Amino acid sequence: MKYQIGTRVGAILSSNADGVQFLGYGVYEADRIPVEAVGWVADMCREMGRPNPCILLDNGKRVYGCECWWGPEVDVRKMLDGRTIVTVDIETYRVASTQKGGND
Repeated sequence: MKYQIGTRVGAILSSNADGVQFLGYGVYEADRIPVEAVGWVADMCREMGRPNPCILLDNGKRVYGCECWWGPEVDVRKMLDGRTIVTVDIETYRVASTQKGGND
């Protein structure tokens, strides 16, 4: 689904029975080549020159759709309601992912 630039969104890194690893809320900026993103989908996007949704989080950091599950803020808030939430810093995650040699 295509969203308008400036749409308020939320970004989730992962979810399981124990809770949700949450990246934060922000705005959909535009589709861009995910230069700093990690993971095999990000690698593929870069290799093919294919843009991916870019989200500017409220903390000033950027995350790409290929790194997370994301959607309108109102929907993400409903999904998170009553769940255990662990906030994850996308830059810390990227460093850890690179150091373990994985491109999950």
